[in-house]
Amino acid sequence: MKINYEKDTAGYLDITFGPKWDYIALTRPYVENFLLINMTDKDNIHKVGTAASEMLENATKFSGDDGIRMIVKKSKLKREVQLSVYNYLDKKTAEELIEKIEQMNTQDSLEYYIYRMKESVKNKKEPSKLGLARIFHEGQAKISAYYFEGDGIIEVRAVFSM
Repeated sequence: MKINYEKDTAGYLDITFGPKWDYIALTRPYVENFLLINMTDKDNIHKVGTAASEMLENATKFSGDDGIRMIVKKSKLKREVQLSVYNYLDKKTAEELIEKIEQMNTQDSLEYYIYRMKESVKNKKEPSKLGLARIFHEGQAKISAYYFEGDGIIEVRAVFSM
C-alpha cells in the first residue's frame, strides 16, 4: 500500500510490526518522543500517545498473525496530528466497525463515552470496547475508517486538532 505524505507534513513516523502485545507498550513513548520534536503541549502529546496505544490494542486483537502498520503525521500548515493504524480484517468485521464509528460520530462525545462505560459494566465477560470512545471523547479526535476490500486491510484514522 502506497502512502501519500503531503507536502505540509512537518514530520511523520511510520512503524510496522507483528501483532505482539509487548510492542504496544514500546510504541507509545516512541510516538510521544517523536511528537516532542515539533510540539510543546504535553497534554496534546499525551492524547495522541494514548490514542496510539488504544488503536494498536484494537488492531492486535483483530489482526491474527498479520502485521500492523501505524503512521503518525504532524501537519506543517494545519494545527493537527493524524494517527492512522492499518491491519488485516475480514469484510464483515470491518463493515461493523465502520458502522460503529459512523454512529459514534453522530453523538455527543461525553454522552457516547458514558454509554460505552455503562455497556462495559453490563457485559463484564466481554471486552470493554472503550478504546475508540475514549479517543473520541478524551482526545476530541475525529475518527474515521476505510476498508481496502481488495487487500483485506482496514485503516482507522484519528485526527487531533492542536
